[in-house]
Amino acid sequence: MAKTSEIRDRLIEALEASAPSHGIDIVDVEVSGSAKASIVRVRIDWLDPAKDPITLEDVAAQNAWIDKIIEAEDPFPGSYILEVSSPGLDRPLRRSQDFQRYVGETVQVKLRGHEGRRNFTGELAGFEDGQILLECDGVQEHLPLGEVQSAHIKPRF
Repeated sequence: MAKTSEIRDRLIEALEASAPSHGIDIVDVEVSGSAKASIVRVRIDWLDPAKDPITLEDVAAQNAWIDKIIEAEDPFPGSYILEVSSPGLDRPLRRSQDFQRYVGETVQVKLRGHEGRRNFTGELAGFEDGQILLECDGVQEHLPLGEVQSAHIKPRF
């Protein structure tokens, strides 16, 4: 069986190919569980950021085409559980356009295989030349997108 990261990448590619025709942005895909009990979590949002936030009814209406694409990819030897949801308040960020779209938000970024500091929290200042620009404690950090293990918006309450 393929590695979880390979399955995730394959599913993201397949879903992103069809998502725009449905007006949807594939925010993230998570694959977990075992080969016999796999779970696929797909976080979606509207492609148009000017639209009202995606609702539970909107998410439910998108479920059928998402399931059809995953079935066509057939990434698991057995059955799987599909969970489709909104991105939530702590929206994951994974692409350059995500970091451009949410400038001004407080974000948490964790780097992999990075020497020194790996965890950063600060105000997203932009994205340039493959680097996330993050204002942390008065210092602008330049974090390579290719080294990001995880990044998400830190909700303000």
